[in-house]
Amino acid sequence: MPQLPPFSHWFARQTDLTHKSILLSASAALVAVALVGLASQLTLTGYDLPIMVASMGAAAVLLFVVPSSKLSTPWAFAGGHLVSALIGVTCALWIPHIALATAVAVAGAILAMHYLRCLHPPGGAAALMAVLGGESIQSLGYQYVLTPVLLNVVIMLAVTLVYWRLAGINQQSTGHQQTLDHNWQRSDEEWLASTAPFDQNDLSRAISEMGTFIDISQQDLHEIYARALQQAHGQGFGDMHCAEIMSRPALSVQYGTELEEVWQLFEQHNIRGVPVVDNFQHVIGVVTVSNFVHLASDSADTPLPESHSMAERLARLRQRTPGFESDKAEVVGQIMNSPAITARQDERIADKIDLFNQHHIHHLPVVDDKRKLVGMLTREDIMAARASLKC
Repeated sequence: MPQLPPFSHWFARQTDLTHKSILLSASAALVAVALVGLASQLTLTGYDLPIMVASMGAAAVLLFVVPSSKLSTPWAFAGGHLVSALIGVTCALWIPHIALATAVAVAGAILAMHYLRCLHPPGGAAALMAVLGGESIQSLGYQYVLTPVLLNVVIMLAVTLVYWRLAGINQQSTGHQQTLDHNWQRSDEEWLASTAPFDQNDLSRAISEMGTFIDISQQDLHEIYARALQQAHGQGFGDMHCAEIMSRPALSVQYGTELEEVWQLFEQHNIRGVPVVDNFQHVIGVVTVSNFVHLASDSADTPLPESHSMAERLARLRQRTPGFESDKAEVVGQIMNSPAITARQDERIADKIDLFNQHHIHHLPVVDDKRKLVGMLTREDIMAARASLKC
């Protein structure tokens, strides 16, 4: 039976706003809605009209709490309300079945706002009110678009722009004008990494410093960053295949190769890992320097004092144990990473770069259509290829 998420999950914190920012946004909404109500009441005195459409309340949340959102731009607010109100009135006048009229009004408002680039959720409420607002609204016909909708929009927008100006809110920018190219002069190793060079705490602090609610989760921001780097990788290599830049011939060892022999191979060829193959050259694993280091670091299984250096521990690990029994790893097959993560020689390099970061690997064996080893692709190979493309 699947477990339910913890109780706190349902009441997770939604924003990184300070208490000051929260109080300021609520106060701004109080003033704005009050002014809209008072001005509309004075203007519409003597008329049997509502002084305010309910969607103004929802709009206040967006305009004063999420001003950086594309849903909160002046055009989104004004256009979304007016277009939706126009569609709502049309549906109320021409579709006699009220349930159908409400459905068409909301759907039509969504379509219109999308294509007119003024998507604003409260606009759906403005369209709905034109259909369900009762006789006082339906008797107005298209005048509903002008009063109260346009009147409310003009007053609310004026107050909003004044508040944004006084609060120093720039709807289009966070204040940092440098281009991405200027901000991200990455080294080759940073460019290759598809994981963000920051953690959740860094992201939380950065969002808090902006002083506005960003309507996107931190996980989504990380995902966007990673996908943007993926796109950059793809554009850089195009349709270049693994076979074009892989190292060949590929060195390899077998399951029963002794650890000392593998270590000598590392030192002789100045490499950090080799694939492990069976008798048919099928890749069954990969052994790296990290495998040796991790095993040597495990002091629980070694009688050496903790004061012994890593070099001494590695030397003991590689030393063959006499006889037929041993309490430590003796051959490659006992310490290798298995199953092996591989790439086919006809696969695009851009599609394989992510594997290095997803699995925290440095070496990627390359195989043919029969799954036999034909080469090795490393981070250095990729960075060298990228450097040659930039020349």
